[in-house]
Amino acid sequence: MTTLQAPITIRNISFKNRIVMVPMVTFSFHGDNGSYYGNQHIEHYTERAKGGAGLIIVQATDIFGASTLTKMWSPDNMETLTKIASNVHAYGAVAMMQLAIYNEMDINLLTITQIHAIQSEMKQAAINACNMGFNGVEYHFVHGYTLCKFLDASLNRRSDEFGGNAKNRANILTEILPDIRENTHSSFIVSVRMGEYQPDSRNGIEVAQLFEKAGIDMLNISYAMEPPVNPVPDKFECSPITYSGCKIKKEVNIPVIAVNEIRTEKQVRFLIDNKYVDFVGIGRGMLTDAAFANHVLQHEPVNKCFGCKKCLWFSDHTKCPARKK
Repeated sequence: MTTLQAPITIRNISFKNRIVMVPMVTFSFHGDNGSYYGNQHIEHYTERAKGGAGLIIVQATDIFGASTLTKMWSPDNMETLTKIASNVHAYGAVAMMQLAIYNEMDINLLTITQIHAIQSEMKQAAINACNMGFNGVEYHFVHGYTLCKFLDASLNRRSDEFGGNAKNRANILTEILPDIRENTHSSFIVSVRMGEYQPDSRNGIEVAQLFEKAGIDMLNISYAMEPPVNPVPDKFECSPITYSGCKIKKEVNIPVIAVNEIRTEKQVRFLIDNKYVDFVGIGRGMLTDAAFANHVLQHEPVNKCFGCKKCLWFSDHTKCPARKK
């Protein structure tokens, strides 16, 4: 057994390998009968589970509507998501959902009542995901979106329990975590996608450690407000964003996923064999090659992403040049 297939268990959930399909919104997909999710999404995630991924994290789903079963949480959408979870499990992969806030908010102007309403939707979205059969959820605290701004010490100017020190800045999630645990089964995984720089590395590490202390099960490290541009060590074969994951891994005891422009078997094995992180997250590489994981595990060539400056999966995936190979 290779290191990539070494057993790892989180909250009694066993992962068959260390290759993760990270959340990538398929903007040119369409739901059925007016819904957001549909057969295209079912086929998309099923093919990548069949292709060998150990963990599949379904693309960012807006939390709003979770309590009223509207918007992205309508019965039609939830039926599709339930089918996705079931199909992913059928191929032996773990299935999780990423939960996000799509609309931009000025976090410093939100009232306590508004923040509590957000927390209510965050909690209910996790409960819904559990009821649909997902093994866990990942909260989207990255890429400059609303939740990300709560964590950033330079942007969060609140003077109440949701601002100030790192503990308060993380409260929007940690405060509701006990309720999530109480309303989901004991094996349900709660993860956070976050960046190292909040706005500096020291703040990011402190937040990561606070999430661990609060009971978060796993961290998926991307970038926060802006991608880091700092140099990486000599002979490190991946990007500064990937290196952020490796740095956070040294500071916590929970599993960590590293991401960003990981497109080759060599990069995947470099990160896992050297124990830089616990999981390797594949984004565009998994879009262009549904069997990316199996190809890596079997030492076969991958259908490599061309790294187009403007990824066509965000506009019209049928025009992706790598997909047509």
